[in-house]
Amino acid sequence: MRFTRRLSRGQAADVELRTVETAGSLAGVLAPKGWPDARVEAWLDWAEALPSDLPGEYPKALAEAVAADPVLGGGPEQYARRIAAWGCSLGVFTKQTDALAFRDELFTALTLGLAATSPAPAAAADVAIPDIGAIEFAREAAEFAGRAQAHALGEVAVSTLAGRLRVVSEAVSRCEGDAASCADPKRNLALARAAQAARSAGATDAVIAEAIALAGADDLRGGQSTHAPAARMIVTGSRAAAAAGDPDAALAARLGWRTSGVTLAFDLADAELLATADAAPRGAVDVLAFEGESFDAEGFTSLVRVVATALAIEAAVSGGGVGRLTLAGASDWLVAQGLGYGSEDGRLAVAGIWRLVAEAVAGAGEELGEHCTPATTATFDDPELELRLGAPLGAQPWRGAATVAETADGETVRVLSEAAVLGLRKLGMNVEDARAEVLGAGSLADAPAIDHAALKAKGFTDHEIAAAEAALPFVGDLRTAFAPALLGEGFVCDVLGATAEMLNEPGFDTLALAGFTPSEMEAASGHALGVGRLSGPVFAEPDEITIADRLAMTAMVEPFIGAPGAFVLPLAFDDTPADAVRLQAAAARANIRALRLQRAPAPADFALDIASVEEEAPRRRLEPQAPVAERVVEKVVERARERRKLPERRKGYIQKATVGGHKVYLHTGEYDDGELGEIFIDMHKEGAAFRSLMNNFAIAISIGLQYGVPLDEFVDAFVFTRFEPAGPVTGNDSVKSATSILDYIFRELGVSYMDRHDLSNADPQEFNADGLGRGLADGALEEPEPQPASKFISKGFSRGAAPDNLVFLPFGGRKGEEAPVAKGHGDVCSSCGDLSVVRQGALFVCETCGAQAGLTGDSGAAS
Repeated sequence: MRFTRRLSRGQAADVELRTVETAGSLAGVLAPKGWPDARVEAWLDWAEALPSDLPGEYPKALAEAVAADPVLGGGPEQYARRIAAWGCSLGVFTKQTDALAFRDELFTALTLGLAATSPAPAAAADVAIPDIGAIEFAREAAEFAGRAQAHALGEVAVSTLAGRLRVVSEAVSRCEGDAASCADPKRNLALARAAQAARSAGATDAVIAEAIALAGADDLRGGQSTHAPAARMIVTGSRAAAAAGDPDAALAARLGWRTSGVTLAFDLADAELLATADAAPRGAVDVLAFEGESFDAEGFTSLVRVVATALAIEAAVSGGGVGRLTLAGASDWLVAQGLGYGSEDGRLAVAGIWRLVAEAVAGAGEELGEHCTPATTATFDDPELELRLGAPLGAQPWRGAATVAETADGETVRVLSEAAVLGLRKLGMNVEDARAEVLGAGSLADAPAIDHAALKAKGFTDHEIAAAEAALPFVGDLRTAFAPALLGEGFVCDVLGATAEMLNEPGFDTLALAGFTPSEMEAASGHALGVGRLSGPVFAEPDEITIADRLAMTAMVEPFIGAPGAFVLPLAFDDTPADAVRLQAAAARANIRALRLQRAPAPADFALDIASVEEEAPRRRLEPQAPVAERVVEKVVERARERRKLPERRKGYIQKATVGGHKVYLHTGEYDDGELGEIFIDMHKEGAAFRSLMNNFAIAISIGLQYGVPLDEFVDAFVFTRFEPAGPVTGNDSVKSATSILDYIFRELGVSYMDRHDLSNADPQEFNADGLGRGLADGALEEPEPQPASKFISKGFSRGAAPDNLVFLPFGGRKGEEAPVAKGHGDVCSSCGDLSVVRQGALFVCETCGAQAGLTGDSGAAS
């Protein structure tokens, strides 16, 4: 590759000798002027961690020092020399002059703070990449949640405490009432008792609050891990499913809400890139440094080419996969252009810069050829890289109008940021007025409420006022400038009347002791220290930029990014899992390539307001209670855990049907009272494994029924399950569509044994995605015809006890209504079915059961 000197031609960093605190000592170091100590220390930490390996053969001219004195601990020079030497060894540079020019350009960029690189943070980890639509995802999610719970519980006995937390969740899910009351341990006494039990076992209130929020989420109760835990979880899924809040995607969102460690990608290739992100060297280029009278696009792309080449060489040497290059200061550059982060013009401008980066990186990759794997554009979080460049990475918002800088005396002061100054000039605004708005006047001379005259009236002298004003550039709060340590404890005690005990109290306020109100202090602070921000959409602070604006900006630049980062969706600690599902759906609709939910930790003083259940009983005995409305109290009835055997000769029925083209036979067995006691499921032309699984499933259901498990529990658990075969159902007069074999079987059992006609969908034209129909229209019910008894009673089971001429008449009345008997002599009674109806005066009376009906006819008589 050919390189020419551009940055390094007559340009060098303006450095000074600085005293920096290192591990246990003070050291002198050459560093650029104006850099804060934190930024210098970050570069020194990077320099100390640099590898010193060099290839066996490389041009000896590369060993010569670039500068007479080492800058930033010699780190930039060591890094540039090493990368250039390895580039020669790999064949990237065919001429020594190109290698030297590359070294000088890279060294100059690093010392000027225009670019920075970092080695691979960690070795590649074994990262699980499940699909949210796979059957195994629910199990893996439960295991991941279990590991997160074990980590959160710490040294406490996990099994015991997990059981207590499960009781907390069940106290909410079993509560009958509005959701807010059920989740409030002050009003739900069962929840209060469970929460106190969890507290006594060692659970923090934050963990208990999480269990309350997860009430009903059985899929996240946590499970024991059966294999070595993955370092993190990256899941793939359908964008449409996530945008619609599909149940599988909702499970991923709840898992992300609970652990803050789940990344959702909508493409497998992106998921694999995310899985290797920690094993790749990283770099960034500061775009704001190339803004002046006009943007230096040529110089910018030239530096991008240099850094992309350095990352490709470093990745080849370290075996770290693909080097990743991102932008630094893109949002600062946007402010310098006078464009708002949330505007369409602003998004297009940033996307144009990213296009330049992508083209320069691609060009460098073509030149590298087969020597090493080209680097790629990327977005990622790297706090150390941000600190070394002093700018946000990727498409993050800028940090605000106020920043800090180092004075000649080594003091850190607040200043107006370079981006704000450039943006103000671009918009034709007065920079000095803006500086006063952001940083304040730096004096209390004309301050409202607390000026020099007001202070002197309270006993302050010129000496104390001057001491307070001298501290204004270095503090962020007016109260700090008037601290006793700055004014003198003698003055505060002798003049203002403070005592030694008062001075030792945390948060002691000299101005409050002098009699100034909080509103007066706020007004004076705004004048002396400024408001810390500029007004207007161009200068919007990070807290003023919405999630929607950030999503829109990220979606605009991602087409030019080869390796996307996970967009972090922030959640407050008290946000619910439902909030997480909605936020994930919004990000999916915004066309984000990958996202990660991150919930804020619990506040340090977080505590649940739990009712004192110990005091509840005595209070109720001593105090008269006002009349309350009647309420339903759930009573738990213990049943003996004995198996109820079916009779040797039992009744039931066989239902043949076809589900999605697959033939299914359902056999039932009943107790003498008609209660279901067993089922058999037979399928044909299926694999032996599937048939055996269904047979054993039927055995498990039958055993559960015989031990007293209510049928409705099985119905609620298995209807709406989704797997193949599924589709239209033929051969069943009640169920015409099903989402799976199990959905069909338990719809049929629910209709036949529980009168759950809401589960039927008898209209074949009403096959919806949920498997339910809309029922019959009004007036569509026709009067059924009488049926012979042989249609309902097995002749073999009754052994001929039922006569062939016996018929069952339909009962036309509704449940709860008295069905009228027939009107003719010797007719069948519609109540009991006997042929024993006789006429007695104006009534027809059944001699068997006594049912009566009025006489109606031509005469119009009535009962």
